[in-house]
Amino acid sequence: MGTDQSLRLKKEEELKILGMHCATCEVTVTKAISGVKGVQDAKVNLASGNARVILQGARLKEVVDAVRRAGYDVALQKFTGRVRVSEEESHRLVDILEGIEGVVYARVNPTSGLVIVEYNPVTTSSEKIQQELERRGYRIEIKEEKLSRSSDFKDLALRLLVGAVISPLTLINIPLLQLILSIPVVFFAGMRFHTGAYRALRNRTTNMDVLVSFSSLTAWIYSVISLLFLHSGYFFDSASLLVTFILAGKTLEAYIKERTSSEVVSLQSVKATKANGEVVDSRKLKVGDVVLVRAGEVIPADGVVDEGEGYVNESIYTGEPLPVKKVKGDPVIGGSTLTSGFLKVYLTRAGERTYISQVIEALREAEAVRIPIQGLADRISAVFVPTIIGIALISFALWLYAMHETLTFSVLIAVAVLASACPCGFGLATPMAVMVGIRKLLRKGIVVKNGESLEKLGKVKTLVLDKTGTITRGEIVVERFQEYIQGAVELASSLEKLSGHPVGKAIASLSSSSHRVEGFTEMDGGVYGKVDGQDVLVGRPDLVKKNCEGEPRGDVSVCVNWKVGGDFWLNDQMREGVREVVEELRTRFRVIIATGDSSMYADRIASELGVELRKGLTPEDKVELVRQLREEGGVAFVGDGINDAQALKEADVGIAVATGTDIAKYAGDVVIPSLTALPFLLRQSHRTVRKIKENIAWALTYNAVLVPIAAGMLYPLVLPPEYAALGMAMNSVSVALWSFVQ
Repeated sequence: MGTDQSLRLKKEEELKILGMHCATCEVTVTKAISGVKGVQDAKVNLASGNARVILQGARLKEVVDAVRRAGYDVALQKFTGRVRVSEEESHRLVDILEGIEGVVYARVNPTSGLVIVEYNPVTTSSEKIQQELERRGYRIEIKEEKLSRSSDFKDLALRLLVGAVISPLTLINIPLLQLILSIPVVFFAGMRFHTGAYRALRNRTTNMDVLVSFSSLTAWIYSVISLLFLHSGYFFDSASLLVTFILAGKTLEAYIKERTSSEVVSLQSVKATKANGEVVDSRKLKVGDVVLVRAGEVIPADGVVDEGEGYVNESIYTGEPLPVKKVKGDPVIGGSTLTSGFLKVYLTRAGERTYISQVIEALREAEAVRIPIQGLADRISAVFVPTIIGIALISFALWLYAMHETLTFSVLIAVAVLASACPCGFGLATPMAVMVGIRKLLRKGIVVKNGESLEKLGKVKTLVLDKTGTITRGEIVVERFQEYIQGAVELASSLEKLSGHPVGKAIASLSSSSHRVEGFTEMDGGVYGKVDGQDVLVGRPDLVKKNCEGEPRGDVSVCVNWKVGGDFWLNDQMREGVREVVEELRTRFRVIIATGDSSMYADRIASELGVELRKGLTPEDKVELVRQLREEGGVAFVGDGINDAQALKEADVGIAVATGTDIAKYAGDVVIPSLTALPFLLRQSHRTVRKIKENIAWALTYNAVLVPIAAGMLYPLVLPPEYAALGMAMNSVSVALWSFVQ
C-alpha cells in the first residue's frame, strides 16, 4: 500500500538522452516517453540532450525502457554495494530501491548481500540513495561506482576512427578490394544511421538517418550489383566517404553539445578539503562541515568565513569580474573562486540547497522549454525528409528517362540528393541558440529560469520598476525631522522599534531610549500603539490625515493622542549606475516606477530619472497596474521584495533582483544581480531570438542551394555523393557554431 501511494505522487525527473541528432529524434523520444502510462508530461531538448519528465503513477525504469525500445539510450550511473538482507526481505528491498527518486534498476542477491543499483545521476547520487536506505533501516556499504553508459560523443568518435582509417583505402581502384574495405565502414561505422532509419520508419516517421542510410546503402548495393552483373559504375568509395564525412560532422556537433551541456554542471562536483585534512567530493559535504579553501580553488558549497581572509571572484553570482574581499563572518557562495588568500569556511548550505545547484536547476528548466518560434522549425522538419526523397526519385527519373543519361549517372544524382539534404539544422536552430544565450547571461550573473522569457522580452514595450531595493539601496535614513509636540520623536522611535519595515528602522534609530509599548499594530501605511499610555500613530500623510488633527508635511508623520506631533523627511541612496541604466532604457521603453512609498522622496527619484511614477501602491495595486499595461503591449516587471511577487508573476516577464527576497526570486522568470544588468539581459534576449531566426534561415538557404546542385542543376558540373554528404554534415555543425556568435 505504501509503495503504491508513493507511485501516485507527482515526481519530476531529468534524463540525459544518448543518440539524438535531429529534430525527428526529439519527436520520437518525446512520443516514446509520453506513451508510458503514468507519464504526465515530457519535454525533450535536442541541443542539451535532456528530457524533463513528470511522472504520476509510473516508475522511472518504465521510461528508460521506453527510450531504449525507441532505439536510444539514457546516461545512467551504477554502483555496487553490500547489504545484510534475508531472502524474504530481498524483494522488498528491490521495491524500496526502485521507489527512491532517481533510481532506475535495482538487483539484490540475498546470499552474497550484493546490491547493484543503476540510477539517474542528474537527479540523485549514491550518497542520497545510501541515506534513504539508512533512514529505512538498511545499512549499505558502497564498493564501486562507475558510468553504466558511455557518451554519445565517444561512440561517434570510435565509428569515425574506423571510417577515417579505412575510407581513404577505398579510393584504390580495385573493385573487389573496395568492396571488402567498404563493409566495415558502411555496416559498422554507419550502423547507427541504419538502425536509426529502421527505428524512424518503424515509428512511421523520417529523419536524417533515413537520408544517410538510403544514400549510402543505395550506392553500396548498386555497386555490388554492378560488380556482379554490370561491371561498370562502382560507388564503394563514395558510400564509405559519405558515411565518414557525415560522422565527422556529427562527432564535432556532439563534442560541441557535450562541452556546452557540461560547462556549468562541472561546478557542481569539485574536490573539497575538510578541516581534518580529508579530501572528499563536494556532493558529500553536509551543513556544519568546515572546509579549507586555498588560493585558486573553487569554494565547494555555501557558507560563512570562519577564519582567514581573501579575495573571492563571485562573477557566477554577481556578474562582476572584480574579486570581493572576504573576512571572518562574511558569506561565500559555492561555485565562486578564491583568487588569493586562505579561508576556513563553515558550511550553511550543501547539496541541492546550494546556490550553484539552484542555478543548474534553473538552467535545466530553461533549456527544456520549447519557445513558440521553434514551431516553424518543427513544421519544416516534419515534411523535409519525405520531400527530399521525392526530389531524389524525380531527379533519378528525369536524368534516366528525360535526359537519357546512364543508369549509373542517374543513381549517382539520386544518391547525391539524398546525401546533401540536412534536416538537423532545423532541429538545432532553436535549442542551441537558447542554450548558448542562457549561458552567456549566466556569465553576467543573470539566471534565466524560463526560456520562453527570452522571446517575450523582445515584445516588451513597458518596464515597470520597483523603487526600494531595486532603484535605491533600501537603506532608508531620516534626512531631517521637525517636532511640534515635545518628546514626539522619542515616542515614535520607541513604537517603531517593534516594526521590521525599513522606514520604521530608520525612525527607530533616532533615539536610544525605550518606552513601554502596548497594543502594537501594523497597518497599511503605518503603525499604532500605546506608548507610556499615550496613543501614538506613525504613518504616511494619507493615513495621518484620516486619523489626526493637523496637517502632515513630511514623508512620514507622528501623531500623539491624535494630533500631529512631528514630521520626518526620508532619503534612500540611489544604487550606483542606476541613473545611466534608466537613461538607456528610456530610449527604447516606457519606464514606470511603481512603489508603495508615498513620500515626496519617491517624487524626487522619479523626477531625477525622468520617468513616470505610481506611488503609494499596495501589492494588489501593482498587479492591477501590470494588468492595465498588458492591454497596451508587453510588460516586464522588475522587483525584489515579497510585495512584488504577485506583480512578477502577473507580468509577461518577471525580473527579480538577486539581492531581494527568496519569494521574489522564486516568482521571477529571470533573476538579475542588480538593475545595471537589465540592459545586457534585454540585448542578449534580442540577440538570441535573432540568432534562432538566422539559424532557421541559414539551414533553409543551405538546403535550398545544395539540393538543386546535387540534383544536377550545374550540369556538366556534378556534385559527387561524398562531397554532398560533407556539405550535409557541415550544415548542422555550422548552425551549432553560429549559435555561439551572440
